Amino acid sequence: MNTVSIIGRLTRDLELKSFNEGKGSYTRFTLAINRVQHKDMQAEADFINIVAWSGLAETLCKHLKKGNQIAITGRLSSSSYVDKDGNKRYSTEVVAEDFKFLDNKQQIV
Repeated sequence: MNTVSIIGRLTRDLELKSFNEGKGSYTRFTLAINRVQHKDMQAEADFINIVAWSGLAETLCKHLKKGNQIAITGRLSSSSYVDKDGNKRYSTEVVAEDFKFLDNKQQIV
C-alpha cells in the first residue's frame, strides 16, 4: 500500500503549468509541515514536495495562496536522474490525489 496523508502550509503561491501543447496541466509546490523535537520542544519544519495534475491542479491553483493550510492525500513517488555534471540525483515527491482546505473561507482567495 502506498498512501500518504499530510497537513501543511504552502511555502509560495501556486503556478499552473501546461504540457502537451496545452492539453494537460499540473502544479508543483512545497508544503511546510511542523514537527516538534522532543528534547527541547522547539518547533521545526519538514518541506515536502507535491505534484498535482489536471483538474486537481487547476482547483488548487484557483483557490490557494502562500501560507494557506491544506491536507493532501496521495501516493509517494521516487525517481532518479543524472544531472548535467554526470551525478546521479534522487527525487521524492507526493503525487496528490485528494485534498481538503483547512483555512476558513474568508482566508481563501
